Amino acid sequence: MGRSGVSIGTWLDPATYAQRLQGFAAHFTAFADRVGDRLSGERRDLYRRLIDAAPRLFARYDSHRNVTLIHGDAHVWNVLMPKDEQSGDVRLFDWDTWRIGVASYDLAYMMAMHWHPDLRRRRERPLLDCYHAALVAQGVDSYDRRALDDDYRLAVLWLLARPAFQAASDLPPVLWWNNFERILLAVDDLGCRELLG
Repeated sequence: MGRSGVSIGTWLDPATYAQRLQGFAAHFTAFADRVGDRLSGERRDLYRRLIDAAPRLFARYDSHRNVTLIHGDAHVWNVLMPKDEQSGDVRLFDWDTWRIGVASYDLAYMMAMHWHPDLRRRRERPLLDCYHAALVAQGVDSYDRRALDDDYRLAVLWLLARPAFQAASDLPPVLWWNNFERILLAVDDLGCRELLG
């Protein structure tokens, strides 16, 4: 079996963090200029706080604990479902953004970024419970349910960056604006602002 950061993938280093953070700050500035007064002062402040807190928030990744390979773009358009529903043979494709990371990022991207709030509020907790139960069934014993919740909330918070990057990549506003609104609602619903200190 391979080891993360050794035979599978590489760990990000502090220089890469700094570079990514500068890129995020630049994309956010362009994003804020693009949307103008449609981005409230309160929302601008939330982004500034995230950028300021980023070095401290990177500590979770730096721990190198309870990580795996993540897809990076896990949503329903990148999933093939089996003809036989009982087979459980679901396939993810389009792995061009894979990396070592905290698995809750893919979960948050799928649910918090892409689901409308009413669906997310109904299904999020039961699916996180199911995910954690599957980890335990596979022998993961050093990752409790609260740790999953903490990681999930942090992933939701980090997903604030995604709409700014999507807008910078010239995706149509119908995609990134909806993602922006849904992730902001999830940030509020899950109390993610508390992580900013």
